[in-house]
Amino acid sequence: MRYLKAFLTSLVFVLSMLFFVQNNVPLSTSIQLELNLIFKQFYSLPLPVYVLVLAAFLLGIVFSLGFLLVERIRLGLELKALRKQHAALEDEALSLRTLPLNQPENQSRVGL
Repeated sequence: MRYLKAFLTSLVFVLSMLFFVQNNVPLSTSIQLELNLIFKQFYSLPLPVYVLVLAAFLLGIVFSLGFLLVERIRLGLELKALRKQHAALEDEALSLRTLPLNQPENQSRVGL
């Protein structure tokens, strides 16, 4: 699986580099972004298109890593709770194994 992930990562890198090399002229044109609110207008600096593409790509990576981190923390907490429950059930099973079966109060537990 590790080799497949490394291959796919390399393939994405090569394809993105090929995309940028083949589209150098259109991606180098500058554009200026604007945001018109009712009370204020905002304008960005003139930026090449490739900067916006790379910024969007990096922003996607950051958001994906954030979601994965939250999921990892949630699963870690769930695993901790399940391990604690497992230990408690192991202790209960161990304590029930050591009870003698011939005493009257324990015969109802066993179902004899």
